[in-house]
Amino acid sequence: MTSPTAAAAKNAETIRAFAEGQNNIDRPAIEALLTEDATFYPGARDASFEGREAFLDALLGWLNNHENGRFKILTEIYTDDEAVNEWRFVAKTKDGADVDTHGIDYFKLRDGKILAKSSFRKV
Repeated sequence: MTSPTAAAAKNAETIRAFAEGQNNIDRPAIEALLTEDATFYPGARDASFEGREAFLDALLGWLNNHENGRFKILTEIYTDDEAVNEWRFVAKTKDGADVDTHGIDYFKLRDGKILAKSSFRKV
């Protein structure tokens, strides 16, 4: 097995910090990990949120609809400018419905920051 490059190691650090920021619904922590021109593709047909603020508003809007939500990373893959993580998200909605979702996020990164996040979920 080969050692990761410095860029891949930095990307792993960024994506793990992003997951922690999501679990804590920590806007400043997540914001610090995004490029100014970051884009979020949440998985809904033709949906995208371009720019750091739009990305944050969409992501945090969704996260704030859940109580005690937690992402658990199951599998991780990192390269110099991409990352993939398989995850499980368990929570309750504000209405009390159970949520247990399995999915994958594909990330593009630039200089150790998230440029794009595409989410794919099994429901």
